[in-house]
Amino acid sequence: MMADTDAGRAAGAAREPQAGVYWFGGDARWQPPGDGAPLTRTVHADVCVVGGGFSGLWTAYWLKRLDPGADVVLLEREFCGAGASGRNGGWVNGWEDSIGALVSRFGAESAAWLLEASMGGAEVIREAVREGGIDCDLAFEGALIVALSQAQLDGLRDLPRAAEAIGRGELLKVLSAAEAQEACGSPRAVGGLLLTRAGSVQPALLVQGLRRLAVEAGVRVFEASPMTNLQRGLPAIVETPAGTVVADQVVLTCGPWLAGLRELRRTLFIIPSHVVATAPAPAALDAMGWRRGRPFADARTAVHYGQRTGDDRLVFGRGGGRLGYAGRIVPAHFHDEPEIAEIVSDLRELLPGSRQLAIEWQWGGPVERTQHGTPWVGALGRHGNIHYGTGFAGNGVCPTQLIGRTLASVALGLDDEYAASPLVSEPPSYLPPEPVRSLGARAVRAAINRCEEKADKGLAPDPLSRLVSRGLDFSMPAKIRLPGRS
Repeated sequence: MMADTDAGRAAGAAREPQAGVYWFGGDARWQPPGDGAPLTRTVHADVCVVGGGFSGLWTAYWLKRLDPGADVVLLEREFCGAGASGRNGGWVNGWEDSIGALVSRFGAESAAWLLEASMGGAEVIREAVREGGIDCDLAFEGALIVALSQAQLDGLRDLPRAAEAIGRGELLKVLSAAEAQEACGSPRAVGGLLLTRAGSVQPALLVQGLRRLAVEAGVRVFEASPMTNLQRGLPAIVETPAGTVVADQVVLTCGPWLAGLRELRRTLFIIPSHVVATAPAPAALDAMGWRRGRPFADARTAVHYGQRTGDDRLVFGRGGGRLGYAGRIVPAHFHDEPEIAEIVSDLRELLPGSRQLAIEWQWGGPVERTQHGTPWVGALGRHGNIHYGTGFAGNGVCPTQLIGRTLASVALGLDDEYAASPLVSEPPSYLPPEPVRSLGARAVRAAINRCEEKADKGLAPDPLSRLVSRGLDFSMPAKIRLPGRS
């Protein structure tokens, strides 16, 4: 039976859903930085990092760890964590659930290194949180992926076999239908997978803590300072509305905003991910089997995900929604009422125990996706002094640490295993030019939805939908252009 406080919230005691990010607005531990002043002059730096999310902060963190004397400036368009880093579901995991794809793309040896390096990010996060005294609800109780159809379950069962092939079978545990249902409260679960070393975090508080560590290490942080122009020279020049950074090296960690650069416009497509947070309901979440530190996801392509927060709310979201034409970021990426209504409906249907929980917060944010699902580190311009990392595809809390470490090595000119990583490359694939790109993406997404809806009912998808759904892997040469199009 629900506790009285839970019942009261469900009966209408909670406020109307608020269009805002719970991690920022609903957790009193998050506070706007008091020193977040914009850049208003010309400054010089050894390295200028553009973007104050996880990637940028980890890059700055590692720059100062590897070279304490380096003069590092970090620019952020709003406030640190305002983008995907402070808006996500708070999963903390490496690439355990992508082992097969890593082996297929990079080979067994490189895949094993990437797996360990991505998962090592969790240990680096633990160390930073412990040594820095960061209060961010970091906990590791494994992560649950549930299958809602036999087709999804078959796909999940392939992962432990791939892990065993490289000697890491202990990272993944297959769950029976009963075990999966008990762990999340969904009667639709036909099985699942437990990522044994994964966990969850309050992402905005982790960003807040990393920002503090960066400032304490000597990084000069300027917020409310969007990059308005980038001069690709020696040195490079980063312009903002009221100031300029002249830097020997520039590192771009702008997430989906990188799709606005001409060199990267056809390497990324932008989709939103929307999230809701319920009122606190400890008894209801206990009854559903949800634990703190054990986040949840299903195995759909447009994945549902969630976690139990430190104050016993259920945070639940879904990737997908309106595509950004030509990589543009649009208002619907941040708030889309029809999309949120669908997510709430999905929540109620997938987790019946949530039907008595009031929704108090709702928000969204843009995410950069790639065809291959793995981030990479590249360079712009002919001088080799402008670097970037992108392509997290919705899994960034842990992998951003690896990319930040890699970017730091590249920017400092180090000859180490990170600078030599297979992630340091040219863009791995290119999307078609517009309007083919957007039309094709919509067709592929519709085909994937049809295939998964059929699979949910135990039916085989029609051959055309199955064929079109594979267009997610379609790539074109970099030099293809349509007349008058980008």
